[in-house]
Amino acid sequence: MKLSLTLGTQNDLQQIHAASLKILKETGCRFQSEKARHILKKHGAKVEGETVFLPSNLIEKSIKMAPSSFKWRARNAAFSTTIGEGDFKLAPNAGNVYVQDLKNGRRIAKLEDVRKIQTIHQASGCTAFVGNNPCDPSDVEIDKRHLYVTYEVLKHTDKPMVSYFAPYKNQAEEILQMVTLAFGEKDVLSRHHVVGTSLASTSPLIYTQETLDVMATFANYNQPIMISTVAMGGMTGPLNPMGITLQQNAELMAGTTFIQLVNPGNPVVWSPSSTMAWLKNACYSTGTPEAMLSNILVLQMARDYYNIPSRSMAGLTDSKMVDSQAGYETMQNLMLAMLGGAEIVYEALGVLDNIMTTSYEKIIIDEEIFHRISRIYNGMDASSIEEPLALIQEIGCGGEFLSQSYTLHNFREMWKPTVSNWDNYTEWETAGSHDTVKRANKIWRERLDKAPESLLDSEADKDLQRFINSRQ
Repeated sequence: MKLSLTLGTQNDLQQIHAASLKILKETGCRFQSEKARHILKKHGAKVEGETVFLPSNLIEKSIKMAPSSFKWRARNAAFSTTIGEGDFKLAPNAGNVYVQDLKNGRRIAKLEDVRKIQTIHQASGCTAFVGNNPCDPSDVEIDKRHLYVTYEVLKHTDKPMVSYFAPYKNQAEEILQMVTLAFGEKDVLSRHHVVGTSLASTSPLIYTQETLDVMATFANYNQPIMISTVAMGGMTGPLNPMGITLQQNAELMAGTTFIQLVNPGNPVVWSPSSTMAWLKNACYSTGTPEAMLSNILVLQMARDYYNIPSRSMAGLTDSKMVDSQAGYETMQNLMLAMLGGAEIVYEALGVLDNIMTTSYEKIIIDEEIFHRISRIYNGMDASSIEEPLALIQEIGCGGEFLSQSYTLHNFREMWKPTVSNWDNYTEWETAGSHDTVKRANKIWRERLDKAPESLLDSEADKDLQRFINSRQ
């Protein structure tokens, strides 16, 4: 008895599919890569300049090639996970410029923050993935950041990994080489899915040269590719939830077609992540409930129509601080993503200010929000009805359940908070009257204090450092 949310009927989904095919066949999608256009043309697409017009049969054939599930291997086998089984997993943020904490306030992120945040995620009981770039280190040259961020991830974590976005020449290849060194298996990339990448179309209906190059590199190594669409209704997409739905669906279909032509059967994860622009000041806004409507509908297309795993950018808020707005907007977006069927959620751990800032304290608070939503998502076990039925009849009218062995046996299994305080007022006051932010601050600092210095063996660490030095 699990909860789920659907917006469209089967007829609605069919209409969205047909309209998306019409867009790609008649309007086309711009592929800003000569190599990509050559591949698409060779398989029957019409090319005019940079615009590629995709035939419906090519799109539908390609989508069917994408696997409905795949295993994402971690260096620590205990953390390996399967995508496509309907679970709900958390992944780190991507692209945040600032970090923020209770003591030091808001500041430009540095490499030390990358280390700390990855270490916090490694110690988390609910964060399934590591990597990406939850803060972009300003103290490292931009053309070297992929090396140093990847090293920090490999040194301090051993969970399934998402690559730092590396669009410059040879950067994707270098990251894949570093991952191979960390695993210590020369053929690990050919035999396993171990590091995914997150790439976005440029709305409306464009894939840039840089994005296509990284796509091709990861596909050539058979590694997972998560395609995001991040249109802003009213600016880079229609100011209408259904219009955004159609545009997202078409862009995802186009990207999936290209990936499957490069490597048939390559894992793809659809990541509808669009929103409605706040036209009062023409800004990106993540707190609007309208944004998740079109995202949920595309999640439903992925799950119910195409049988492709999905992801959503959902732990978002427009709030600039860890306050009630941050709480209710994050809960709104995470809850809708979960109910809508997203299997991976990113931008879900500490996000503030429209993805500009990662808050250390909010990372911990967002973990509890995830725990709450997961408990709701898992629903109830209908097969357990006989035992409580018998107990109710045994106790009868006016009885009590507190002293019953059934209660004593089951109470440890009940959901409990990780950072919220459920004590009475006197107990809370005696313990220091700490609010949620202060308790969260204590938790992330304790994780850093207890973390091991490195999760790499000494030889792999030396190999990685030599590799980085050779790229200077």
